[in-house]
Amino acid sequence: MSKPKLDLKGKTPLQKVQKAEDLVTATTGNVNFPSPTPPLATLTAKADAVSAAFSEREAAKNTLDQKQTALETTEAALDAALVSFSAYVESASGGDAAKILSSGLAVKGQASHIGPMPQVAGLDSTTGDAEGRVILRWSPVKGAKAYEAQTCPDPITAAGWQAAGLSTKASLILDGLPSGGRCWFRVRAIGSAGPGPWSDPAVKTVP
Repeated sequence: MSKPKLDLKGKTPLQKVQKAEDLVTATTGNVNFPSPTPPLATLTAKADAVSAAFSEREAAKNTLDQKQTALETTEAALDAALVSFSAYVESASGGDAAKILSSGLAVKGQASHIGPMPQVAGLDSTTGDAEGRVILRWSPVKGAKAYEAQTCPDPITAAGWQAAGLSTKASLILDGLPSGGRCWFRVRAIGSAGPGPWSDPAVKTVP
């Protein structure tokens, strides 16, 4: 007894769409298959959905490529500006280490803090003066180059934590949070050796 061969393995999404369209064409009005299951209209609708999703993905990929190119271009321009600024500091400081450090730049050959970051302490959250705004503050960590914040809707789950922003100061204003709901926050310090442990979480009802 013969069996039909579908052969979907290895097919691309568009090849599967073409297969569905070919089957619909072949069985429309075919007396051998009077009541297809699923109906041919269903096959067509699902094939159309795949085509639409494929087109949306390709458009998103093109947008991503454009954004990546723009990022690389602007990053290269920033690198060039920073190199020029470093050269200016070197010239204006006359090689004085204290003056160089006062500019925010490190001094070549000088040891830098490379130890692990401690846990951020003193995290506090207060409501802002706008809907969906919460202000985070915490105790500064010596040697921290930046701080990373995350949010999580109530109740806390491991998968619920999402990136909320970065700050070079011991505070951060978060906007666009879901108004009226309880939200949890946590922060960690990032140093030369990488990020430290997350702070104990703080909770606040978003205005």
